[in-house]
Amino acid sequence: MPHLGVDEFAIRRGQTCATILIDMATHRPVDVLADRAAATFASWLRNHPEVRIICRDRAGSFHDGAQAGAPQARRVADAWHLLNNLAQAVERVIGRHRADLRQPLTTHDDRTSDGPTPEGHDRSELDIHGRPRPLAARTREHHQQIHERIERGDSLRTIARDLQLSRATVNRFAHAAGVDELLIAATNRSSQIDDYRLYLHHRWMEGCINASALTREIQRLGYRGDVNTVRRHLKPYRNGAIPANAPLPHLTVRRVTDWVMLQPERLTDVERKGLDELCERNPALATTVEYARRPALMVRERRSEHLALDVWIADVRLDGQRELRTLANGMRRDRAAIQTALTTTYTSGAAEGNVTRIKLLKRQMYGRANFDLLRRRILLTP
Repeated sequence: MPHLGVDEFAIRRGQTCATILIDMATHRPVDVLADRAAATFASWLRNHPEVRIICRDRAGSFHDGAQAGAPQARRVADAWHLLNNLAQAVERVIGRHRADLRQPLTTHDDRTSDGPTPEGHDRSELDIHGRPRPLAARTREHHQQIHERIERGDSLRTIARDLQLSRATVNRFAHAAGVDELLIAATNRSSQIDDYRLYLHHRWMEGCINASALTREIQRLGYRGDVNTVRRHLKPYRNGAIPANAPLPHLTVRRVTDWVMLQPERLTDVERKGLDELCERNPALATTVEYARRPALMVRERRSEHLALDVWIADVRLDGQRELRTLANGMRRDRAAIQTALTTTYTSGAAEGNVTRIKLLKRQMYGRANFDLLRRRILLTP
């Protein structure tokens, strides 16, 4: 068994984890370890000196165990986990700068209209009927009440009790830089229909104005909502407030992260222009996009020019956002395994597939068996 895959799985979610070892040639499990400790993994490897390649995710215990128990083996970091770690870091960066997502994109702003907005309300605080959103109004009211009480000298515990709010909510309102920061969550909530706004716009302009028919169409595309949501979305169209431009997707942290991580040639013109405008608006996001796409290209194409990974790590540690610097520091410690992943085709796909199989076995056992029986079933079930 020269080619070994290793991954962890939960025996009891959030409490106890075990380790599964896979023969990557046959895609079959060869052993199950009772925990995920580095010492346990290293002890198993010492008894199997024939192992020459170890495919793993970037968990620290597997790194330390492989280094201690099989120094002769080449360690390979899984490509999917590399991209996932990168996407998580990018998402955290964008989350810190989510205030820039609140401002509508100027190139294709479909929320402009000739009618006046209610006094004291930003247009993003209005619903599709032009009425103030109740959540935005409550946010403003609570922010004012909490800060008035703080100025009077009341404690956060007293404020929470009198206003019947949780202490966590009062603490968040008290330490927010301003009400605008709090309104982001109230005015930028995603909806089930966000992914289909562009399709509905084009179909309406083509002459299909039947909400039930449009609902059936987008349900075939994956929409899980009901016809009433579609009717509410189309009501401005029926009242004559048809956007001059096709509506942009709702800007959320997850959506912008997808734009950054997606291959540039696969972005639509609208997505590309939207991302470019966000980068012009915020230099930190522009730098993040550049630093995210370089390793993503290396992983996808399985290539790494001379010192390309080292140059990327050095650049990020010099002027990257702190989330990317944390990622770069971890990749620096795991450089050998990552470099092998960029120059070979080895993956941990078989190990991940066996983890999914283990979940099925656990459900069949209703959680009533001990580890010994679970181990036997994992190893012996076809």
